[in-house]
Amino acid sequence: MNTPVQGTGADGLKAALALLWETRDSCPSAVPVLCVHDEIVVECDADEAERAREWLVECMKKGMERFLIEVPVDVEAHVISSWGETL
Repeated sequence: MNTPVQGTGADGLKAALALLWETRDSCPSAVPVLCVHDEIVVECDADEAERAREWLVECMKKGMERFLIEVPVDVEAHVISSWGETL
């Protein structure tokens, strides 16, 4: 029963990763370093953190919107200074 949901999520995530690659000049210091389930972790220079967050949100929304035409896509993204930080 969950296969369509998981498959759609996986397709949207891969589309988002492709968009990140295609538009990588938008945030030159940012590099995707981790991708798990429905999350992408990006590292960047501190002075580009907000731009990297916006870039990631934009790519994730566009990636998922290709597959979810009638469902609104909401993306949460947080900027933290260390992997040890909790939200």
